[in-house]
Amino acid sequence: IDIEAWIHRPIEVRRAEIGTGKQPGKIKRPLNAFMLYRKAYQNRAKDLWKHRSHQIISQICGKSWNLESESIRNQFNAWAKIEREKHQEAHPSYKFTPAR
Repeated sequence: IDIEAWIHRPIEVRRAEIGTGKQPGKIKRPLNAFMLYRKAYQNRAKDLWKHRSHQIISQICGKSWNLESESIRNQFNAWAKIEREKHQEAHPSYKFTPAR
C-alpha cells in the first residue's frame, strides 16, 4: 500500500469511510506510526510467512518495527502526524472517547 497516497486521500473519501466498517457511523481514530507501518507491510508479511491470522501478522510487523532504522521510524512518525492533521480537517468535531 502506498502510505503517502493513503494519508493524503481527499476529505470526501475520509468522510465516506464513516459509513463502512464494523460500526457504520462511527469515526475511526487516525492511525499512529506503527499502525501505518503495519498497513504498509501486512500484505508483504502475509506473502512471506503464508499466515493469514491477524495476530501472527501483527506479531511479525511488531518485531520488524523494532528492527527498523531510526530514519524509517521517523518517516512513519511524520506520516502519522500528517494523518492526524488530515483527520482533524475531515472531522473537526471528533474527540476520542474510549469505550469503558
